[in-house]
Amino acid sequence: MWLAYLALAGRIVLTGYEKIIFKQVADNSGSEEAVCLIFTAGTILLAPFLLLTGPPESYSFLWISLAAGLVYTIQTVYYVKALSAGEASLVGPVYYFSLFFLLFFTTVFLSESLKPTKIAGMVLLFYGASFLNRRQHILASLKALFTDRACQFMIFSSLLVAVGRTVDGWMVRSIHPITYVFSLCLTTDLFLFLHLYFTGKLGLAAGLFRRKWKLGLAAGAVDCYSYLMLMFAITRIEVSVAEPASMLGLIITVLLAHYILREKIRERLLAAVILVAGAWLLFL
Repeated sequence: MWLAYLALAGRIVLTGYEKIIFKQVADNSGSEEAVCLIFTAGTILLAPFLLLTGPPESYSFLWISLAAGLVYTIQTVYYVKALSAGEASLVGPVYYFSLFFLLFFTTVFLSESLKPTKIAGMVLLFYGASFLNRRQHILASLKALFTDRACQFMIFSSLLVAVGRTVDGWMVRSIHPITYVFSLCLTTDLFLFLHLYFTGKLGLAAGLFRRKWKLGLAAGAVDCYSYLMLMFAITRIEVSVAEPASMLGLIITVLLAHYILREKIRERLLAAVILVAGAWLLFL
């Protein structure tokens, strides 16, 4: 069990840095090209770990991986769009609205109860979000947040994350996490290659590979290993515990946005703390 908690701790640290390095890769480049670089690098770095697993008993899971890979491809493109269009300390916390969507799915489709603590968590999520783009009062703050283009990209991305996590929690019960994550990386690479080919952006992607290959390798490592650690964690820890715990990385993101990207974070750090508290209440 302690290995699962160790994996979760690694996930928290890496997911905190992930938004910073993704933004650095996407600066002055297209979102699709940046995601292609990151996922290709991640696939290469993950491949040697397949030696630690045996071949799966059946390859029927690949159809589900294909569908999940498409969801995560679209999700990551919008994720990088958000980070490249807005400040990391602003749009980073919005990513965790995925927990709100995850709660909605479990309540509507799995008939889970909507307890007072969950309602309190939702209130805290919206209250914390109002500090991200502060205005004269809370409604004006929320309106400014939800009408911000970069935040809209991140909200849509967070919705797709909730869909993907629902599939993940079910898949790792029967498939080794390394095998599952690698299959997702491959399908994502395939979708991105086809998209770049048919949109005529392969040349731009190749140029980005040449300019930022070192940064791309680092981002790919952070992305794939962070995700792999989450998959290992949820083999022993419930998704409803592991995913909110990952929000602790949000505080790391906001602090790094200040020290690395020189963003102003005073009210956003408070927002991060409130959002973390709200997320935990959702799953009590």
